[in-house]
Amino acid sequence: MPFYVSALPDGADTCNVEDMSTKGHGASSLKSPGGYTITTNMKSQGKFDLTINGPGNGVEGLLVYVLDKDNKRVGLFENLPDYVKFKECGVPSTTITHKNSNVKNFPITLSWNAQGATGSVTVKTLVVKNFSNWARLDDVSLDSVSGTSSTVAASNDGGAQTASDGFLQKYTLFIIMIGLTTLLYIVGSVAESMLKRQQVKSRSFAKTIQNGYGDSR
Repeated sequence: MPFYVSALPDGADTCNVEDMSTKGHGASSLKSPGGYTITTNMKSQGKFDLTINGPGNGVEGLLVYVLDKDNKRVGLFENLPDYVKFKECGVPSTTITHKNSNVKNFPITLSWNAQGATGSVTVKTLVVKNFSNWARLDDVSLDSVSGTSSTVAASNDGGAQTASDGFLQKYTLFIIMIGLTTLLYIVGSVAESMLKRQQVKSRSFAKTIQNGYGDSR
């Protein structure tokens, strides 16, 4: 059974931060946002720096994209760092992820162009500390014209798992096998008991016939 300790080496396994718990990594041991943040800075009209920071030296993986009010991916990322690549998620150049599972040191700065965006947009971000520890960052509501922004707490769906969730996720097959084994043991015990009882009855019957036959002689 393989034991994973790093982010997926070829990038995120999903295009949507909400789907992380069901794609590749499963539930995280880290409660989102895990101390990680993404901030925005408008360098010039329509040109932004998106900067990821957080605890530790950095993260192994990331997934970042921007949505308009209709939940469509807008804008485009430019001048990508060498450890980041585009991810094909319907609209070219709108979604980025990691190229490998090496640690990307903080701060991680991404250049985003608001081309095609109008009004308020939402920056969606997810980071992977390691395979079992990932966090969905709070969304950032950004005015693509004025550059003003505010943080919107993201739901923690699929973020931190409870102890019972983790136990069930890891040992479901084991629990099923124990249940089946117990059931088979009970069925076998009942069958054995019935068989022994039948054997006793058969011997008693045979003895009765034998005794009757002797008396008749």
